[in-house]
Formats: sequence, C-alpha cells, structure tokens
Amino acid sequence: MKTPETADLAGATAAPSRACCHRSLALHLQLVTALVLTVTGAVIIGVITLMLRWGPDLLTDLSLKNNASQVIKGLQFDQNDRPYRTAINDKDDAAYEILKADSVYRILDEQGRVLLASDGITQPYAEPDNPFTPEPARLKLRVDGRTLHVLTRQFEHGGRNYYVQVMRSERLLRIIQDDKGQRLTWMIIIGAIVCALLFSIVVAVTLHHLLKPLRRAANAAATIDIDNLSARLSVQDVPREITPLFHSVNLALDRLEQGYRQQRDFLATAAHELKTPLTLMRGQVELGDVADGEILLQDIDRMARQVQQLLTLAEASERHNYSMQQTSPQAAWTQAASQLERLAQQMAVKVMIGPADSASPSMILADPGALGVLCKNLLENALHHSPPGGTVTLHANARRLSVRDEGPGIAEDALPHLFERFWRGPHRRDQGAGLGLSICAEIAQAHGWEITAGNGPRGAVFEVRFNPAA
Repeated sequence: MKTPETADLAGATAAPSRACCHRSLALHLQLVTALVLTVTGAVIIGVITLMLRWGPDLLTDLSLKNNASQVIKGLQFDQNDRPYRTAINDKDDAAYEILKADSVYRILDEQGRVLLASDGITQPYAEPDNPFTPEPARLKLRVDGRTLHVLTRQFEHGGRNYYVQVMRSERLLRIIQDDKGQRLTWMIIIGAIVCALLFSIVVAVTLHHLLKPLRRAANAAATIDIDNLSARLSVQDVPREITPLFHSVNLALDRLEQGYRQQRDFLATAAHELKTPLTLMRGQVELGDVADGEILLQDIDRMARQVQQLLTLAEASERHNYSMQQTSPQAAWTQAASQLERLAQQMAVKVMIGPADSASPSMILADPGALGVLCKNLLENALHHSPPGGTVTLHANARRLSVRDEGPGIAEDALPHLFERFWRGPHRRDQGAGLGLSICAEIAQAHGWEITAGNGPRGAVFEVRFNPAA
C-alpha cells in the first residue's frame, strides 16, 4: 500500500471495459437440443440403413428357424414312431396348404428319406446332383427360375434322429419382409418425430419454468439503488444449481450495503470533525484575533494531520491498494521508532525494541507500507499514553508483534471503542483525530490479521497476530 508518508495516494486506473457478448441460456439450450435431435436422427437413419442392408438375411434366418421350431413342436407320431401329421397354427397351416410352391416343410429320417412333406414330394432338398446331407444347415437353391431358402435342422424323438427341412421362396420372403420392413420403417420415423416434438415441448416448458426465478431476480435487481440497498434476491423456487449464485449476489449486496453505510458515516463524521476547527479559525479571522499566529498555525497543522489520516484511512480501506511481499516486522518497528524519535524525546519516553526471535524467522507476507503505518500508529498511540520517564517496549516475530506502555491502562468501558473511527481516549495527551487505531484495524483486517488490546502489569498492551487460526 502506498501510504501518504511515502508516496502520493495511488490512483486506481480502471482498465477499459470490453464489450461482451450476452449469451442466451434459452437459445443455448435450444441449439443443444437441435444438435441432439440431429445426431439422434442420423443414428436412426444409420440403423435403418443397416437394417435394410443386413436385415433381410437376419429376418430370413429368424423366420426359417421359427418355422422349423413350430413344425417340430407340432409333429405327431403313430405307434411306430413315424410322423404322420403336424399341428401348427392356422395361418402357417394355410400357407403350407395353399402356397405349396413357396412354403414347404419335409420330415426326414436319419438316412435322408422323406417321411412327411407338406407338398407331397418324397425328395429332400439338396444341392443339385448331390445326395442329401445335413451340412450346410442353410441352402440357397435355384429351381425352375425361383430362388428357394432352405433350413435343415436335426431333432430327436423316441431315441431316433430326425431332420426337418423348411423352405421359403425368395418372393414370399420378400413380400413378408417388405411389408414388415415398411411398417417398421414408418414406425421408427413416426416415433422419432413424436419423440422430437415431445422433447422440444419438454425443453421449452422446462426452460420457461427454470427461467422464472431468473426473471424475478432481474426485476428485483432492477429495483435496487442507493436508497434501497436492503433489498435482496429471493431464493424461493430457485433450482438448487442456481441457488449458490443468488446467495453470492446477496452476500455481495450485504458487503455493498455495509461499505456504503460505512462511507456515509465516515463522511458525516469527517465533515463534523473538520467543521469545528474551521469555524474557530474563521471566527478568529473575522474578529481580527490573529495576533497569535502560532495558535493559528497549530490549528492548521492539526487540520492537515486530520486530512492526512483521513486519506490514509480511505486508502487502507481499499484492498486493491495492497502489494504483498516478504517483509520483516522487526524492521518495521525499527523504522517506526526512528520516525517518532523526536516525539519520544519531547515526551521523555524511552522506546525499547525487544530482540528478534532467532527460533522463528521474522518474515511475513504483508504490504511493507501498510505494516509501517500500523507500527507507527501503534507506537505513537503508546507514546501519547505513557508518562514522562516511562518505557514503551516493542516486540515482533513471524507470529505476532506487540507494543507495551507504562501508562494508566485502558478503562473497561473504553475497550469496545478503541478501534472506532474518531474515538479519542481520555488519557491521550494530544488532540488527535481519533483515527490512528481505526487505521490499524483496517490494515489488520485487509491482511487477515487479528488486532487486540488489553491491560498488562504496568499499562496497555496492543498485539497483532499474523495467523489467528494457528
């Protein structure tokens, strides 16, 4: 922190604000929804394409295996364990009865002889000019210009092995598959459209519901001004994910309200403190009572000191003015004692700096200027409350710094007010502005330190702990 004692008051240079693009949450979610629907549609189209490419063969296998299972399940045998009929559902039975050239089953014994056939043919299905063999299980034959799909499946009954052959013609399978495929395609397309519409409606309704608290918050925020800083954003019906944002905004408003009230009180008190000496000086000038220029100069010096302390207090209240670096509190005490050496001599008070703690390196992370102001104000306060011939003892290490005087101590009723702005102790020997200790409190708070005051064996004790949690 650049203090008035070492440099001019630091001016805050605001970086030029950059225009930012305002992203619409609703538009963003709608774009994401459109992207998801596009990807979903592409996946559905891909699935349909794969089904149209590989689906017919899979459906053919599935259909033939299903027909073979139904035939085996419905077979009935006579007393000689010879199949003589099959009981299947009416639809398949009608297909075998009417579509003899397109839908056939044949039951074979272990030697490949046909025992039962829906079309009455006694020859098994086999490769041209080759005898029957159960391998391969799937055959694709070309007979009389027609393509036939045949499945051969083995089963057991009464300790004997049998074979069932089921055949479907290409044209019959195409008719069935085209009908089923077309229905499946339309079902998928209609389902995708319905899902997309439902999804869009759900997203729109959800967005409208979720954005209601934000709209209410925007309206509430628009009513907050200097005269209405107590207003806060309501978290009622706010989604759990957005609640922390509302709490953060409310905490920021709390800090803003507190800072505004502090600044307002500060300005009012500062105006009152400066008004009194100005009135006295004006009266002296108007009455022509300026013969004693020394008194007038003292009043001017006192006002200049008050203004200087006001500037220091204002700067200490701004956190961005601090520049943290490794600093020695022992060196800060030494510098403060050197600056106030003349004052100590005038008051006949001895300043003694305790030895550094060799077991703990006396370096801390702090703003050197702010630490110097804190040490100087604490020492000056101790000097003004010490009797002539007394001693002020200073001590510092990496954990804390302290100052002890040999004055009358601090009254119990005065302890709560020590760090208040413009409060003056009854035993102070000068007419200060009452800002020194409040400046120390601001500096300590900005660094996260803890400053305390109390009474020791022979006077007041002020202590600053650099790590209160330790």
